[in-house]
Amino acid sequence: MPSRAITVALNYDQSKKFALLPGQNQATLREAILREARNKFRVKALSVVFLRGGTLFEENDSHADSITQVWVGKGEPYAGPPADITRSTNPGEVRVIRNKSFVDGAAVKQLEYVGGLIGVKLAVGMPDLHPGNRFPIGCAIAAEGVYPALIGSDVGCGIALYRLSGTSTRSLANPSRLANLLRGLDDPWSGDVKGWLAKYGIERTSPFDASSLGTVGSGNHFAEVCTLEKTVDEAAAEQLRIEEGILYLLVHTGSRGLGGSILASRTGNESNPYFPPESPELLAYVTEHDYAVRWAIANRDLVAHRIKECIYPTPEDATEVFELEKVVDVTHNSATQHELVAGGTPQTLWLHRKGAAPADKGIAPCPGSRGDFTWLLQPIGTGQFNAQSLAHGAGRRHGRNAMHEGAKIAKSSLTTTSLGSEVVCTDPDLLLEERPEAYKDVGCVVEDMEEQGMCKGVVILRPVVTYKVREGGEGR
Repeated sequence: MPSRAITVALNYDQSKKFALLPGQNQATLREAILREARNKFRVKALSVVFLRGGTLFEENDSHADSITQVWVGKGEPYAGPPADITRSTNPGEVRVIRNKSFVDGAAVKQLEYVGGLIGVKLAVGMPDLHPGNRFPIGCAIAAEGVYPALIGSDVGCGIALYRLSGTSTRSLANPSRLANLLRGLDDPWSGDVKGWLAKYGIERTSPFDASSLGTVGSGNHFAEVCTLEKTVDEAAAEQLRIEEGILYLLVHTGSRGLGGSILASRTGNESNPYFPPESPELLAYVTEHDYAVRWAIANRDLVAHRIKECIYPTPEDATEVFELEKVVDVTHNSATQHELVAGGTPQTLWLHRKGAAPADKGIAPCPGSRGDFTWLLQPIGTGQFNAQSLAHGAGRRHGRNAMHEGAKIAKSSLTTTSLGSEVVCTDPDLLLEERPEAYKDVGCVVEDMEEQGMCKGVVILRPVVTYKVREGGEGR
């Protein structure tokens, strides 16, 4: 029996309705609906219960747990709204992985809604699950076909980690000094954009190449210089070459406006279109999707390259160029095919990761807020319980608007964190909205996943400088 309220409307006068919260001691849901409706509407002859579209609700209905609204009548023809063609008559399995981590009830409702979409077989919320504008963030959704809107506008968004310094550079790990070196990163890159993209197999051009390639962007995107705080797994850390005294660089960004343009081209006539398996629409979307994923990887690498040049500029007469060593790069906004068990049956499904790191690609970063640590995680287990996915970070605890409430906070207190790291952000709204208090505790998120046997910690990284925006931030 469902735990949430059900709206009960009078079939022949739908202005009359009430909310019913079924009790555990009621024999059947249908019986409870009719008994309460007879009392509320003062109509003893009420005898039938309709689901949306006019289907009769019977006592042994297997979908009782997913019902949110019914219409009651005396036997007259159904007069309610037509059936919702986007809703499945056999909703997918929905589960949220959490224990210590706070998960907003609104995000759970969004996930349940997604689980009822046509073709969806499984919807898994990670401990960093939080509400999005329409669909939740921090989840993995397995469906027979593809829903572009579930992936969102930032196709290919992800996090990469680079070894920034080749040798021990303790003297450079000075937050103020490093922060002051990071300049010109918001301006368009002056290098060979076409040549850079060609290295990633991208021969086509887009309106976003010249203006956006090599830039971090806004929102929760960032670039962060960090150092080793703690080693949890010595062998794994040695294999990754994570060691003390070395500067590392995290880059969290995606396909900038390119992914948004791809989504917009698919949602002009319908806000949440569904592309069934093997349909021409699915194949065409996947081609554009894969292009945006490659573009996003190229973007992260170029952001890292530009930051390296700020800190370790290459002399004009140099005969050798110090190249960045990439440690890991994971995409957490994407759709890829996987073999998953859904409803007890192994199936080949399209796994939509919306803010979910892959658990089948090796080490995955899990950053906290700009005032918290970043974990590198090693996925373990079969990955079936967690849909081959992990949390992609701490996840928001509070919405952006909520961070503008309360007493005014001095800017100086927001640009230096409790860990002693510096924050470069000249956008006053972004500085408020992205402060550490807006996010969950990443340690709790990691612990919740470890308890479920999804992953184990490898190392913990400490922030030194977090870069959001410098040039032009005040004008945003």
